[in-house]
Amino acid sequence: MNINPEFQRQLQLEFSQARLIGVPLILGVIFALTYIIDDYQFASVTTRSALGLFLLMVSFWGARQAVDSVLEEQRSHTWDTQRLSALNPWTMMIGKLLGSTLVVWYGGVICLVIYAISAPSATNFIWVCSYAITSGLLVQSVSLLLSLCALRKEQISSNSIIIGLAILAAFTIGSFIIPLSESSQEIQPNVNWYGVNATVQFVSLMSVIFALFWCVVGNYRLMAQELRIRTLPWVWLSFALFLILYIGGFIPAEKFGDYFYTVAFSICLTLSYFAVFTEHHEPMRIKRLFTYIAAENWWRSAEELPLWCVTFVLAILVAIPLSFTHPADIEELHIYPLTILLLLLRDIGIFLFFNYGKNPQRAFSLTLLSLILLYGVFPSIFTAAKLKGMAVLFFPLISDSTVLSIFYMGLQSALIWYLLYKRWLESV
Repeated sequence: MNINPEFQRQLQLEFSQARLIGVPLILGVIFALTYIIDDYQFASVTTRSALGLFLLMVSFWGARQAVDSVLEEQRSHTWDTQRLSALNPWTMMIGKLLGSTLVVWYGGVICLVIYAISAPSATNFIWVCSYAITSGLLVQSVSLLLSLCALRKEQISSNSIIIGLAILAAFTIGSFIIPLSESSQEIQPNVNWYGVNATVQFVSLMSVIFALFWCVVGNYRLMAQELRIRTLPWVWLSFALFLILYIGGFIPAEKFGDYFYTVAFSICLTLSYFAVFTEHHEPMRIKRLFTYIAAENWWRSAEELPLWCVTFVLAILVAIPLSFTHPADIEELHIYPLTILLLLLRDIGIFLFFNYGKNPQRAFSLTLLSLILLYGVFPSIFTAAKLKGMAVLFFPLISDSTVLSIFYMGLQSALIWYLLYKRWLESV
């Protein structure tokens, strides 16, 4: 039987004799203590401890293992060697995701067995275990995804941020699982999705499964790019369409026509920001893109196309019907789809301008500072000084005139992209 070589290598690194003996020994001591606290029986303290330890292990320890499976390669300068190996992206990704975290699941299974013994009611046992396992896999998969994103941007010197997010995820998951594990009541349908009634537990579980699926797909695509395999952006487009259709299903039927395009537009904007901030940008990639377009090599052009362009084009298509539905304003904030698209274009231009500079590692922080000034500080100062005309110049969405907001935003976007073009020419 052929065993995944990366999976086997991770097992040899992580499954030491000390861990094989130490993990059940430590857990045995903890559960012996809770057994005594529960008056020599497996009761509520043991149940909560088993679930709490499971969540901490698969989230905190599991995330750390998943991140370190990439981080240690970078620290040991062996990542380039793995790139030259004959392993395909799927083999590499599965080996790192499951192989590096198997020792975590070794301890997690023990916790679930103790939970099964001590659970006061078997009513929600299947729900709790299913939700806990899929959520744990999701946290580990997201951690690996973020580590690969950071690796591509050469900013993986520390895993503290990713581990912090994993701990936050553990508490978030626990706030849902622990009350569910203690409930013995019948589960009532109270969620409507495209007219289909479903329980909160079922919808939550399916949402986690869908998220896990897309995280695995994202890990595969990033691993393929790390191994220098060319990819087309159809997966990113599929992900955007899936989010639009899935989230749109929760809109009430009587408000579907009014809010669907607003939700779709918001998703496209969010994904565009996420793509531009997480993707690796290099000036030569744009030069190759222009070269392929000039040669009418559309296949290679699609391979070089930045992901944010895909969702930006999708946002334009959604903005057309949204412009005719007259979305409701938010207090004094007007919803001008074209102006918002120009805002997005300006923000992307600011980030790329800093990214093409001498220190691209500081592009995100400089962009964040610039956006705070443009969206918050300057408009607030001029509003407080009762100079709304100047505030509109920096934040046109507060303007009562659609034409004026488009003019101001178009002027800013044109200026930023002109400066970006000049810097790009200097970089290539």
